[in-house]
Amino acid sequence: MRIWDWEVKRQAGALEVAAEVDGFRLWYRVPDSYPVARSADPFVAAALLPAMVRGEELEVDPALTVSPKLLKSIFRLQEILHCWNPALKMVQITASTACAEGLSGGSLSFFSGGVDSTYTFLKHADEISHLVFIHGLDFYEASESYRVAVERNSRFAETFGKTLIPVETNHHPFGYRYGLSRHLTHGSCLGSVALLLGFDVAYIPASVTYNDLTPYGSHPLTDPLWSNEAVEVIEDGCEARRTDKVIRVLASDAALANLRVCFNDMNVNCGLCEKCLRTMVSLALLGAKDAPFPPLPPLGTFMKERVPPEAICEWKENLDLAMATDAPQHRELRDALRKRLRREQVRGAIRDLDQALLDGHVRRLLGRRQPVVNIGPKPSDPEF
Repeated sequence: MRIWDWEVKRQAGALEVAAEVDGFRLWYRVPDSYPVARSADPFVAAALLPAMVRGEELEVDPALTVSPKLLKSIFRLQEILHCWNPALKMVQITASTACAEGLSGGSLSFFSGGVDSTYTFLKHADEISHLVFIHGLDFYEASESYRVAVERNSRFAETFGKTLIPVETNHHPFGYRYGLSRHLTHGSCLGSVALLLGFDVAYIPASVTYNDLTPYGSHPLTDPLWSNEAVEVIEDGCEARRTDKVIRVLASDAALANLRVCFNDMNVNCGLCEKCLRTMVSLALLGAKDAPFPPLPPLGTFMKERVPPEAICEWKENLDLAMATDAPQHRELRDALRKRLRREQVRGAIRDLDQALLDGHVRRLLGRRQPVVNIGPKPSDPEF
């Protein structure tokens, strides 16, 4: 697998940095007011997982250089990924090397406007100078929706005296051409953008606590390994449960007004998808007012729906919160949460028995399709 034909060109106020990766033209667009890395580091980060799933050597154009520190870390990264999923094979990387040089001082944090990224920003607001909002990672849709989201998140950043950096990329279809789950590739995508922008520190907001860690594309073991000599990548927020993060968001009117968690729309919380619902339950239990969500629907309309495996720990946190508040108006919700989680425990036990005793025969008999290459629980995003 080759990385070659690197170029950077200016267009309509943006710099497009692109390279040919295994016959695919992978690109990133950033505002032309920011310098960008002239090395292969961002593309090596993006191409590593496709090379591992193919089991092919990754060859970098000799005209480009790669950070020695990144190359050394990538060996450790491959050991971790291969241990998590042997389908991801250890591969060689052939490249010229040169130490990376810093491009922009200060710290950035990746920002979607959701609970995790808002928490990390509020926690490090004194240090973070820039927020990075990516189009082509969680969402890959019409440019008008992206424009609206950039304006909204820019206003939020300006409220705190910070700057939003909008970044566009076609990383989403790049990963899918290899059958790779976004839940596996999003860590490498964020790492590649951090290396492209070259800030001193890049925070990646965590999704779960240290107590709930499982093999996943973004993980405190792997995210720091995307660092080079100039950029320190840090996974942040594993110390806090999602309900604790919601409490932190509620302390800021601006953060609450900007909160967007929806699977289906980057600008509007639909109130129907699983991620909206679990956030709305937390907000209801905390007595939040003026949150940008529709009213919580009747319990019977959504409590019977299955909980995705990767979200069970967060629904458990909602139950813990309901038990802790124990307000009379929340008893019906508390009982519904308890029943829902008990049902998921039974389903999980049956699934485990099927796998352990019948080698997944029942799953195959029911025609359940296998997930794309992944290292964590089967994702629930609508694109799958």
